[in-house]
Amino acid sequence: MVKTLTMKDQIIIKATVKNGKLHFKNKLNETRFNKFFNGLEDDTRIEIFVSANDKKGSISQLSRLHASIRELASDLGYTFEEMKLQVKRKAGLCFVSNRTEYCKSFAECDHAELNLAIQACIELGDFNGINLR
Repeated sequence: MVKTLTMKDQIIIKATVKNGKLHFKNKLNETRFNKFFNGLEDDTRIEIFVSANDKKGSISQLSRLHASIRELASDLGYTFEEMKLQVKRKAGLCFVSNRTEYCKSFAECDHAELNLAIQACIELGDFNGINLR
């Protein structure tokens, strides 16, 4: 039987590296990290995204954002591009000038702007009964 994966089958944890080992910000993050891997069945294939963050928008943020947008679009019946536009509007990344709407590219967003977009996805999910946390 093939298991369908959802957002709850993903984990995003922030940590630092000291002497080549992961150090978690708090015990809760370490527990979530360990519980996630202990809960996987043997031979489960996983994808690992590791990104060093310098306060610019990170690859892991973009990955989470795009995964959330894909899930929202799929569950709500929109295309990826339609849902992405709704998220950008909700996150305040669009403005109108001379009756033309301009939206900032996610690739040009900083760390805080991508967090706003991720939060917009979570709120859109909450409103529609979709858990993206």
